[in-house]
Amino acid sequence: MGPCQLDVIVRILTTYLKLTSKGEQPTIRRISSESLVGEEITRNILKEYGLEGEASSSKRVKAAVTALTIGVEGDRIAKYLHWREFEELSAELMKRAGYTVYIDTRIIEDGRRHQIDLIAYNTSLLLVVDCKHWVKPPAYTQRRRIIFNQEKRIKALMRLEGDVQVNIIPIVLTLYEPRELIVEGYPYVPIQRISGFIEWLQNNYPHIKCFKTRISLDKLKASSRRVISKSDYEEL
Repeated sequence: MGPCQLDVIVRILTTYLKLTSKGEQPTIRRISSESLVGEEITRNILKEYGLEGEASSSKRVKAAVTALTIGVEGDRIAKYLHWREFEELSAELMKRAGYTVYIDTRIIEDGRRHQIDLIAYNTSLLLVVDCKHWVKPPAYTQRRRIIFNQEKRIKALMRLEGDVQVNIIPIVLTLYEPRELIVEGYPYVPIQRISGFIEWLQNNYPHIKCFKTRISLDKLKASSRRVISKSDYEEL
């Protein structure tokens, strides 16, 4: 794929995400006009990536996955996604890094429900992911609240006792580029860096906040809305 062709695909995908984020069902002509690409080329590219016809949330996530796969910066794409789609995109990226991903996990502890956006498991690592669909860094008090809430969720998660030994690592996944990547031992990871972070994590997790315990993956699965361990978008 040459640079010119790549640029055309990027313009069409980002235009598609931008227009559909507003609830619009854009025509080929509308996408063509906004992206400054001919209608025939626009039609062919949308068809090639399975985006023709009525727009839907799953198609929008598919478009985002495609864009990231061909090298578009994550924050350029994710800003057009709604918060649930941002979680789905994050789950897919972690799946592609070799993790089994548990989506929307809910655990009751002492009569209180704790909800975890994503939990990603790979061998001995269990990432507890708080997806923050924010465009600006939070204030110090907000960061402290995030850490406090993560610790409560991890405490609840550790109640799912079992025979699988894991290292629980809390991370905050963001749209923005944080001033500090590690805050009090908690990684703040911009979406465009998630693949590099996961690669770095394999050998460096002892240097950040980590909780060792044993859990039941069956109990974890039963507490989650959905689990993905292979790509929902493999045709891409």
